[in-house]
Amino acid sequence: MKKSILKKIISLIYIILMVGSGTLLFQSYKEYSILNNSMVQQQKGTVQKGSSPRTDEQELIMVTSLVVLLLSAFLFNRREYMFDNMSREEKNLQTLLYDIESCPIQKNNIEKFHSVLKEKNNAEIYALMSEMIHELQESKELADEANRTKSLFLANMSHEIRTPLNGIVGFTKFLKSTELDEEQREFVQVIRKSSEDLITIINDILDISKIESGNIELEEVYFNPIEEFENVIETYAANASKKDIDFSLWMDPSFSTLLLQSDPGKIKQVLINLISNAVKFTNNRGAIDVIIEKVATKEDKVAVKFSVEDTGIGISFEQRDKVFEAFTQADSSTSRKYGGTGLGLTISSSLVQILGGALHLESSVGEGSCFSFVLELPYQNTKKEEHLKPLKMAIYASDEVQSKDSDHYLENYLLSFKEMSVMRFKTFESCMESMDSFEVLFIHYDRINRTELERIIAKHGDTTRIVLVTKLNKRENIQDIASQFSHVLYEPVTYSKVEKSLRLLQQHKGRVKPKESINSNVPFANLKALVVEDNPINQKMIYHTLKNLGIESEMAENGKVGYEKRMQEAYDVIFMDIQMPVMNGIESTQAILAYEKEQGLKHVPIIAVTANALKGDRERFLAEGLDDYVSKPIDLSKFIEVLQRFFPSDTVEEEATEAKDILLYKQTLTEAKIIGAILERLGYSVDVAENIEELKKVMDVKSYKSILLDRVTNEAEHNDVTQKIKNTNTPSLLFVDSRAKATASDEDDYTYVADKLTDYSRMKKKIDDMMEIYQHAS
Repeated sequence: MKKSILKKIISLIYIILMVGSGTLLFQSYKEYSILNNSMVQQQKGTVQKGSSPRTDEQELIMVTSLVVLLLSAFLFNRREYMFDNMSREEKNLQTLLYDIESCPIQKNNIEKFHSVLKEKNNAEIYALMSEMIHELQESKELADEANRTKSLFLANMSHEIRTPLNGIVGFTKFLKSTELDEEQREFVQVIRKSSEDLITIINDILDISKIESGNIELEEVYFNPIEEFENVIETYAANASKKDIDFSLWMDPSFSTLLLQSDPGKIKQVLINLISNAVKFTNNRGAIDVIIEKVATKEDKVAVKFSVEDTGIGISFEQRDKVFEAFTQADSSTSRKYGGTGLGLTISSSLVQILGGALHLESSVGEGSCFSFVLELPYQNTKKEEHLKPLKMAIYASDEVQSKDSDHYLENYLLSFKEMSVMRFKTFESCMESMDSFEVLFIHYDRINRTELERIIAKHGDTTRIVLVTKLNKRENIQDIASQFSHVLYEPVTYSKVEKSLRLLQQHKGRVKPKESINSNVPFANLKALVVEDNPINQKMIYHTLKNLGIESEMAENGKVGYEKRMQEAYDVIFMDIQMPVMNGIESTQAILAYEKEQGLKHVPIIAVTANALKGDRERFLAEGLDDYVSKPIDLSKFIEVLQRFFPSDTVEEEATEAKDILLYKQTLTEAKIIGAILERLGYSVDVAENIEELKKVMDVKSYKSILLDRVTNEAEHNDVTQKIKNTNTPSLLFVDSRAKATASDEDDYTYVADKLTDYSRMKKKIDDMMEIYQHAS
């Protein structure tokens, strides 16, 4: 209201000035004309020099009034601009005052600023602002120091929490491999799951801390996307299979000949978060579709779109932005039902931005969600020699399966190989009545009728190699007819699986029983390790982990003892903890390096094994002379990965000793040792495997004349070890009892099946028979 009145007053003043100056100009001009004419008439004919004082006065009035008139007109025309500037200045001052009140500035300075604003004293305003800026700089320095303290706290917290977690996770795994009843096994599973969840929470908090402090750095390397992403995505297939979820994966086959430049670890972290969320929030018999495809190609860059789509609970429009906030899920009821820290999407969104993209969400409540992002990445083309011969192939799937993405992806993957031709049977009748010739038949078993499957095998099995495509949770349903197939593809169907299947089909003309296990056992026989670790629990954990890899190890309780042991004995590798009493890991490493240099010895790789897992730890350890880094909690795959860098599997020397008589595994280690001792007294040479994983690994590096083992209750694990024994063609004796009963397939797969309570005379007779079988076979 006050502003509008002020505008009217100022406008009135300008009008008065213009009218007044205009009137004065007119009157002075009129007076000037009269005076000028009068002088001309009175002095006509006489030459006059200059002018009269009155005419000069009128000229001055005319000029002055003209200037005032023009200036008033200009200001009147610009009055709105002036009013806007005044409003803008006042608004800016108010905004500045609000920002200052929100800053950590002393209260008396804010009160001073209020008063000088009222007085409009610019000099005092600038001086006071300078003082407050200085105060803010001091506050920023204090905040930076607080961030450094927070980072140090997180580093120590990480170490202190991970150290006991290392023992919990590791020994839970070993406990699970011992003989437990169902209730005990359930308790152990709860402990393991809870400890793994706690590790995930710690990792998420550390990631958020790194992102907030700006300590995330990208690793710019060239990588093949199929090699990098397929395996990490497929790890979630088992969890999806438990919920009978249709888990599909499409990766553009052209990626097989491309190298992309980016940070594959960060991209995988985003995909893991998105896929794990999709599995968590998708109900039983839902669907998850992961798509990685090219959307555009420029001269030096390719745009790659990553999408994870599910048919889960969905997110409402109002809650979409909320899910990207830290420690937040779409609503509190979701958090209670599904659990989790609510950090996954926050981390993913931040990482995608750092990678140069933006994480987008499309979702409808009750229908599902789709998270996607596009990255423009430099690329290089590579050459790939396929050496695949042309094959005529056919696909059959039931009506329900034909609508699945995985069925379409299977056909598209096959067609991506130029040498292959593919035909499709859309009905069971067309498959049975077909007179076309084809060499390979792919059958999608997910929803197919068992009777139909057996009829198709009877119809085409003698002339065509059959490949079965099914889910992991359908494995038990096909055990009795698995030998009828040339190969089994477990979903998700991937480019690499299809390529491997085609190679196997061309290498083996007949039927090939599928190998159930997808794990790769990497033996490191004949290696000797020194473990420098002060925590007794971690010592045992690392000892058993290395033992499962075939590595003999010695312990040192601190860095000084480790240094002394290195001077006294030769080792192939040293695992070094960092935080230890007497002499820490870095000091011990530097002492060992100095000793090796002084003595001219070959360097022994030194690998840091520590709970320190913050950004820069690995680089810091490498700069201090260590050769590599493994973070705690200790994981078998981490050890295999780092050991392969120094001891590639093709250079690991396998023991070339004569085959021992017996490899023995009993679910109770004490029973195994007793039976092993008795068998040795009977004249047999015996190796005792402490757990089922060790049994499988030992078979990779040694040969035996017979294998004696207890049947394990876990069917998948039992099938895995059974297939491995069959692949070695070693005579075998399976012990069973009322809890782990023999099946019909066990009678066929094992040379002998006996009760655990079988007396030693009968056991010896069976062993002697197996020795004869081994002799005849060799």
